Amino acid sequence: MKIYIAYTGGTIGMVPSSQGLVPDAAFADHLSEHLNVADEWQHDVVIQSYAELIDSSNATPRDWQTIALDIQSKWHEFDAFIVLHGTDTMAYTAAALSFMFEQSAKPIIVTGSQVPMYKARTDAMNNVLGAISACESIARGVFLFFAGRLIEGDCAHKAHTSDWQAFQSPNRAERGVLGIDWQWREGQVTDAPCVIRIPEMASGVVTLLPVFPGVQAEHWRGLLNESVQGAVLLSYGAGNAPDKDAELLSVLQQASERGVVIVNVSQCDAGSVVAGAYAAGSALVNAGVISGQAMTYEAAFAKLHFLIGLGLNTAEIKAEF
Repeated sequence: MKIYIAYTGGTIGMVPSSQGLVPDAAFADHLSEHLNVADEWQHDVVIQSYAELIDSSNATPRDWQTIALDIQSKWHEFDAFIVLHGTDTMAYTAAALSFMFEQSAKPIIVTGSQVPMYKARTDAMNNVLGAISACESIARGVFLFFAGRLIEGDCAHKAHTSDWQAFQSPNRAERGVLGIDWQWREGQVTDAPCVIRIPEMASGVVTLLPVFPGVQAEHWRGLLNESVQGAVLLSYGAGNAPDKDAELLSVLQQASERGVVIVNVSQCDAGSVVAGAYAAGSALVNAGVISGQAMTYEAAFAKLHFLIGLGLNTAEIKAEF
């Protein structure tokens, strides 16, 4: 198997400096040395470090596009792809890639580590080797692999800052769990054709709207500026927000009327938005807000960028949710 590993940045390849941890320019060589230690190694692996490494806390939608274009440029040369990425925004990138490589005909695995590879107690090689094992075992699809869990790319959520198991799949069982051997979730095998669409990804076209006790219309007005075309509403419980504040609801309705697609996603770690189950949720529906159902906010945020980038109109975007 010929595997392409892209080091885009992140903790996995960082080393100490006087300013704190910084990306290691020689990381690709160090990783290659680690992989070549195993005598049973039979894969042809190409490791490339990006010229401009991405600190994942600085990642933008345009970086998702850059990674996707890199994979696309090597699509016919390699059998599988691994993207090494910082954990802070890894779930966003995995989701974006899952939309851009719909029904991917080859495995694309996003991974990284909680602790840099240079340290003795690190999860780096376990995650890299686990991702490679996933490539060997999975014929197609976009996934995030971390601490033995293989998660669908559009289902991953970063749930812990300091545990080895940093990511969860809140609303869908993991595709696989890696112990000594893989344990697989039975799923529907699809032969749907792979569709690769990599649109322009502009920053600033999608925003997050937090719901919190005492939220005011002025809080949301600044976020729903004229450049915004999509928003993810982080609601309470099954999709609720204050319904007694007419001005607050008016902000949502006015944005909806000018074409902003507002997707309702629960703040809860698991469960689904049930539009209209409560009066507080019905008020959102009346204001033009649509349900994100059981999507993570990372996936909803990435999907809005993707659909807007494709140039779809408001009705077409809403239909995709």
